[in-house]
Amino acid sequence: MGCDAAAYYEQLVGWLDAEPTVRFAFQPGTFQIAQGVAAMRGLYRRADLLICNREEAVEIGGGDHGSLAEILESLHRLGPSTVVVTDGPEGAYASDGSRRYRVPSYPDPSPPTERTGAGDAFSSALVAALVKGLPLDTALAWAPVNAMSVVQEVGSQTGLLGESTLLDHLKVAPESYAVTTW
Repeated sequence: MGCDAAAYYEQLVGWLDAEPTVRFAFQPGTFQIAQGVAAMRGLYRRADLLICNREEAVEIGGGDHGSLAEILESLHRLGPSTVVVTDGPEGAYASDGSRRYRVPSYPDPSPPTERTGAGDAFSSALVAALVKGLPLDTALAWAPVNAMSVVQEVGSQTGLLGESTLLDHLKVAPESYAVTTW
């Protein structure tokens, strides 16, 4: 959404507050982050899931770029019950408020062609798994597989995986590809 959507954000927060059973996943974009936490406070407060990369996480919630525990806690203080921070080739980190998880990047079969859409592919697989009722650690395992596939192609959609293909990748994942707690 563009930089002129403030009225829409307010309407969305109002609707979410009126519909407490609706779960809301929020992956703020450049414009939302640039507007600052104060302008987006209602969306952060109402988010069941917040997904961003490490640099964005520091800009949104503050904290020391070198401390993932601090970054996750600073995002939780904004209101989301679950936070996920991607860290490029280093993988991703998540917290549900009581447990913290780490997942490595899924191994690329060849050097990435283009990174366009990797974050969106990660987020879409994560949300799809959660919508299916899978636990956070399982959803976190799905996400890098979809991101890996997208970076093997040009563009943000060509490499997106269907569920059966994604699960096939997980069946042949190396032993080192595992979600761990920390």
